[in-house]
Amino acid sequence: MKGNYILLASIFALLILFGISIISEPIVASGYAISDFNAPILNWYQVRYSEPWVGTIVYLYSYSTHTAEYNALIQGKIDFATLDHRDEIQTLLTDYKGKVYVAISPVTSFGQLVFAFGNNLTANLYFRYAISSLINPQNVTADVWDNGVLGTDYPYFVSPVVYKSWFNPEVVQYYDQYESYNLTRAVMYLEKIPGITHVNGQWYYNGKPLQLTFLYGTGSAPQERLASLLSTEAKMINLTITPQPVSFGTLITLATTPPYDDFNMTTFGWISLGPLVPSWMEGIYTTPANVGGFSNSTIDTVLTDAATAPTTQQMINQTMEAEYLLQQQLPYIIVVWSNAIQGVYLPGWANYVYLNVTDVYAVSITDVHPSGSALNGTFYFSSVSSDTPRHINPYASTTLYAFNTLDDLYDSLAVTNYTMPTTFNSPYYLIPWVAKNWTTIPLHDYKLPNGGVIVNGTELVVNLVHNDTWIDGVPLTAYDVNFSIWWYDLPGMMGTNTFDGLHVNYTYLAVNGFINSDLFDTIPGLVWTNVTNPYQIEIFLNTTSPIQEILALDEYPIVPAHIFNTTPPQLVYAEKIAPLISSGPYRWVEWNIPAEEIIVTANTHYFRIDPYLFLQTVKKGQTATFTANVTAYSWDNSTQTLVPTQISNATVYVYLKYLNVDGKPYGNVTINGKPYVVMAKNMGNGIYQASINTSMLTPGVYEIVAKAVWTVNGNMREEFSYGSLNVTPTVTTTVPPVTTTTTTSSINVALVAGIVIVIVIIVAAAVVFLRRR
Repeated sequence: MKGNYILLASIFALLILFGISIISEPIVASGYAISDFNAPILNWYQVRYSEPWVGTIVYLYSYSTHTAEYNALIQGKIDFATLDHRDEIQTLLTDYKGKVYVAISPVTSFGQLVFAFGNNLTANLYFRYAISSLINPQNVTADVWDNGVLGTDYPYFVSPVVYKSWFNPEVVQYYDQYESYNLTRAVMYLEKIPGITHVNGQWYYNGKPLQLTFLYGTGSAPQERLASLLSTEAKMINLTITPQPVSFGTLITLATTPPYDDFNMTTFGWISLGPLVPSWMEGIYTTPANVGGFSNSTIDTVLTDAATAPTTQQMINQTMEAEYLLQQQLPYIIVVWSNAIQGVYLPGWANYVYLNVTDVYAVSITDVHPSGSALNGTFYFSSVSSDTPRHINPYASTTLYAFNTLDDLYDSLAVTNYTMPTTFNSPYYLIPWVAKNWTTIPLHDYKLPNGGVIVNGTELVVNLVHNDTWIDGVPLTAYDVNFSIWWYDLPGMMGTNTFDGLHVNYTYLAVNGFINSDLFDTIPGLVWTNVTNPYQIEIFLNTTSPIQEILALDEYPIVPAHIFNTTPPQLVYAEKIAPLISSGPYRWVEWNIPAEEIIVTANTHYFRIDPYLFLQTVKKGQTATFTANVTAYSWDNSTQTLVPTQISNATVYVYLKYLNVDGKPYGNVTINGKPYVVMAKNMGNGIYQASINTSMLTPGVYEIVAKAVWTVNGNMREEFSYGSLNVTPTVTTTVPPVTTTTTTSSINVALVAGIVIVIVIIVAAAVVFLRRR
């Protein structure tokens, strides 16, 4: 994370872990039919944690401005766009109701004034206090941020709105007393700076007229308004600040490159900070390149202590102390805590999720699908052309826009809960994802196999689901988790290391920049890992810090060891498109460079797909037919695409789970005490069919799970397919002399939604029954 000018942290989930605690899959019990399947908008607390829902997602980068996106949005050419012009937003709110939904929510992002700390003038604390005293936050909010539509100028280092539980109220008093809008005080501060003289209303520095420049990004209307406002306020005390537009690349280079003396003031922002305040604060403020060369050892120490604090209360207390110190030292002047503003196209779509607080976007497309159906349709997600990723590469890519795609392809052990996403207390918690559950065990004076000793730390014992696979049929296991941890070098270790068949020189990679800068050194407390079996990994931390425990679970994507463990990381780093053998809810299609499109399509074998999407209804006693299409994918380096292969030599076991059957908890269906298993018939060309006899089944809803197993060069491959079966009762009513047979009404697939499911591991008669979710 350190050293980046835009902090793209993962969406962290928060979970307080004390003593020995076990986190299990959430279970949604009771009914399966819901009334909001066709609702255009869901609230954040209604999100369904299952995917995929839409057939194809096109990440589009062909529009050069947000205004161009706006015009495309109202014409229905795209389905998702970011908005940044107040008049366009107002037009959508008044003239396009029912056609475009505008979502506005506070986001974990801020913008600031940045000073050159290699310049004696601008590095002087009185200078920054003087500039702060020229700025009226109310005017900034009104004139720069469109009366609060784009954001609000809370002039504090932690937002009192987004981060309520972290905010130190004492900074308000300090700001009001020393840094708030006061032109008289601004003059007083400037006059205290060595080298500045104030003669007959004119300002001089080292005997020459004082003329300052303020750099802002070309083409940014808000930044231009900010520059104008700052220049106007400076004129009130006869101070000259000249706005100067430059390219964003020029601005960032000057602000983040030593000796930090080629500018006076500039502005940029930090986005997608995530909920863990001490983590992102340490990442920003302890790295001089992030703050124009600013460095303060006291602040560094407090922030490091906060990020590694052994208890939640210590972490919060030390973070608040750091906030106060930052307010005193003022390395930045915060000018906005931003809003996320997106517009989404409504006709034909259902289940956009509005987020009341967010890391990036005010709307999630996690659950979006065509009205009345799912797993079809093409959704156009637009970002402006300047945001086009340089590469789609899980090792090298760090930008938000690359990970819009990569997050569709790769999973983590756990994910965020959309409820209270920036509050570090209950009911905020991590949701197990590839992890089935985990246990935390305190360690004291624990000796590691390498001879090291953990004096006071934590062991995370993580159990994985058994039915997650890569799209080439290789099972996703704890070995992949272990590989990912050391491939990204999450502890930030130097020297050499050998793991999972790969030998690396971390020092060489770090010195030459062949690292993922967002993930390298993010979990310095991680000191050891141990894979105990294919579906369990032990992660050892030499700290009890809740943050380190959380990051060990949700900070990084899990990548396939068998794809990357034969290629040196520096070679992977150089690839524009890495081999995208994935396990996520979508799979790679192509990067159409002429059309400026990156395309992914639904992975219908995904282990968290909603089985109700494949619902069929039969009367008890009838035979139901379930068809599995077994397909594996390989990577073609010449075309940078996936090549499908129909698997015609698989053995396919089909079994049932009680999903919604009266009196039956979720679990394997048994008949006369034995698991109900059907062997599917090989129909050729990768198609397998199973005939399910329902005569012995109690009426209700069952999940169908098909596990296909085959071998490649002696190595096992597997793929899962899912469905659901609604068995309705047959009721015979005798009305002499006529007998009629009726059935209950079947389930309307348009009304059903995702259920998060628990499935147990059962091994019987050489058949493996899996635990889903």
